Amino acid sequence: MLKSAITALFLSTSMLAAPAMAQNGAAPAGQAAAPALTPEQAEAQNKAIADFTAAQQAQAAGNHAEVIAKLEPALPTIREIVARDPGNVQNAGFLASALTITANSQGALGKIDAIPPLYKEAAPQWMKVYEADKANAGVRNTLVAILVNLGNFSLTQQDKVGAKPHFEQALAIAKEGRASDPANADLANAEFSSLIGLNQATGEASFLEAAKPVGTELREKGIVSAANKPAVDAILGAA
Repeated sequence: MLKSAITALFLSTSMLAAPAMAQNGAAPAGQAAAPALTPEQAEAQNKAIADFTAAQQAQAAGNHAEVIAKLEPALPTIREIVARDPGNVQNAGFLASALTITANSQGALGKIDAIPPLYKEAAPQWMKVYEADKANAGVRNTLVAILVNLGNFSLTQQDKVGAKPHFEQALAIAKEGRASDPANADLANAEFSSLIGLNQATGEASFLEAAKPVGTELREKGIVSAANKPAVDAILGAA
């Protein structure tokens, strides 16, 4: 029987910057003015941005305990920032990045069960950013990887119904990305993972058949990910 794996998602978070420090003045050209902040809100927002920057530095240094110490207290404020201006894509990316960094550091510390709820909250925020800039490969790859991981986690909980939409979303985005970037190894692996996940979630053999040529491509190009190698070997035979 094929098994899906939950894989750690240690991706660069430098692809998105935090919002600018809160200050009085007009909004940037082309952007609707956000609601005015109280002094307390501005102070809290600036502290959250500073803590996010410090957490990025701690992550780069491999200090995952410091990442969590900085970001967990900042997350409520970052959520409030998004709630005040839900249409602001930069703020959505700020929250998505903060949640993803926190999840990754929890995983690095062996707290695997802490990852799924953070990824689940991050996914719709990453989707907002992706929809606004589909050419951003870093955002696209991060979103697809999170969706695959969420699907795999649901499978480990025997929640096949819950797993299916995650894999469906991941497959659609991976295919869309490969149409413009066919040589992208991450997307090819994501397409394969999504098809295997859909096979497991639905029991439909058509997904397994669709995965075989993708697995063959991965093997022939020498780009099979470590997470996908067991499944590739299972459906194609050991290399």
